[in-house]
Amino acid sequence: MTRATRLCAALAVVGLLGGCVGLHADDRIRPGLAVDAQDGQPVVILPEGPRPGATPEDVIRGFLRAGGVSGDAIAGAKSYLTTGAAARWNPDVGTVVVQEGSAVVIDGLAGRYRLTATPVGTLTADGRYTPAAPGSEPVRMDLMLTEVGGEWRISDVPKTFGRWLSPSAFAGLMRQVTVNYVATGSASLVPDVRWVVSDRMATRMVRQQLGAVPNYLTGAVRTDLGGGVHLLVDSVPVSDGIATVNLAGTGITNDSAARRNIWAQLVSTVTQAPGVVGVDVTVEGTRLALAGIDAPVATLRELGIDSLGPHVGVLPLVRVGQGLYSVDPSQVEQSQAEDFTDRTPVFPAVQPYFDDLAANFTGQEVAAVDQGELARFRADSAETVPNFGTDLTAPAYDRMGALWVGGRLAKKPNDAAVWAVNSLVWPATDPDAAAVRIPADWLTGRLPVALSVSVDGSRIAIVSTDRHHKDARLDVAGIVRSANGLPTALAATPLRLGPQFASLRDVTWIDDTTLSVLGSVTKDVERPFLVTLGQEVTPLPAVKGALALTTLGGERRLVVRTKDRVFVRAGAGWLPAVGSDLIVPGR
Repeated sequence: MTRATRLCAALAVVGLLGGCVGLHADDRIRPGLAVDAQDGQPVVILPEGPRPGATPEDVIRGFLRAGGVSGDAIAGAKSYLTTGAAARWNPDVGTVVVQEGSAVVIDGLAGRYRLTATPVGTLTADGRYTPAAPGSEPVRMDLMLTEVGGEWRISDVPKTFGRWLSPSAFAGLMRQVTVNYVATGSASLVPDVRWVVSDRMATRMVRQQLGAVPNYLTGAVRTDLGGGVHLLVDSVPVSDGIATVNLAGTGITNDSAARRNIWAQLVSTVTQAPGVVGVDVTVEGTRLALAGIDAPVATLRELGIDSLGPHVGVLPLVRVGQGLYSVDPSQVEQSQAEDFTDRTPVFPAVQPYFDDLAANFTGQEVAAVDQGELARFRADSAETVPNFGTDLTAPAYDRMGALWVGGRLAKKPNDAAVWAVNSLVWPATDPDAAAVRIPADWLTGRLPVALSVSVDGSRIAIVSTDRHHKDARLDVAGIVRSANGLPTALAATPLRLGPQFASLRDVTWIDDTTLSVLGSVTKDVERPFLVTLGQEVTPLPAVKGALALTTLGGERRLVVRTKDRVFVRAGAGWLPAVGSDLIVPGR
């Protein structure tokens, strides 16, 4: 049959799968939506079904294009399949994002067709997006076509195939949301970023919330929605803005703390769905009782839970010469070095060879490093932590009082490590204030370059390279702590972010789901980037000679330090600030 003869066509993705927006970095600097901007009403796209007499190539092209929709509109994609294949195909089983403008090659022989494309990333069924590493092999998929009533239809789709989408189609179909877990040892919530299809979002988010704790947070967080808890019916109805989550299972206890956590996890997650202003939680139709709670619940504050942030009233420090001075964060761009001439420094003099400084959450201690020396400064004295390593990273404090630093082992310079110091103990020479190595097997053979702890204290971001200062990597891992809050280990499997970076120099947490890194994608000039836990990468304007990052609050108050100057983000540019360094407590 002529239609079964070998077919080979190169199809541009722009024609096959649509427009142009990427998850990966783009060198163009463009403003985005305001942080609190809301999406408008979604546009419902009804893809065209197969036309009479369509060739196998037309059917495949139409099927891939039609897969970029959701809800009832997915019937358009199924119309390209035989009845049996349509019943078996699950579009949500996984998504491959393929490169915009690359060629999708379709080879066909005797009803079997192989598709090949350049991958951008993959999305798993649990909403985890993973970018393709540079130089990744092409992705391939085999489809079977047959004639039904004289028309070509796809008769077999691999079980693991859900959708192939361009970045623009992905951006139009998916939404980035957070799934929330309870920090070990506290009632605070720790978010994990997922991507979900933009229809039936309340239902989709609850499905994600009922899953297991992600590997990179194991030991650092817990969920009280495990142990066989599931939706009684696979749907979360929303009426007058109230989403009703009807649970079932044996894992729901009478423990009031666990019930409060269930409410908190579901409220923080489900209220992200458009149109949802409150959540009601029931167990087999009966409200999940919790003393003092008047359901439905709209905010965590109604549950007695407040978000964690920096300590109120603790001011950042500006470094002028060898002195550290408190400064009003709203005045760092207007102040001059002369303004501090007659003021008394709040800490002992910091010698010029200390390049990297950090302040604890309460503002009562500052740490600084120089190669193999970690010094701690308090109001009236300064001491050095007994020697434990070399090539130390900039230090960082967490809200539980641990002082973190990475580097090489003093006695084994080929081995790298991460240490934590109990900064609540003074003097620094006290044995209980010694640097303790924190186990992290995934750092074996690597050298930490920079680290930063999230404000909630549950996660650490680490930039590392191989022993030859190549293969830069950004990892996020949960922090496992003992009952007294001190760290004992890092999660065994980290979350790798931004595999496209060619170099990385520094990292800082911007908020609970976003980091800023200093690096480059194509070995060009290093610049600041924003990187979300959902793998979105956004470039910011470059600062010549940039060495380090911090923030006075969010991405709009990002701070970049060079060798002897400080710059604060101002719109699409940077304004110079006072001093040679700006130290923000808890950053």
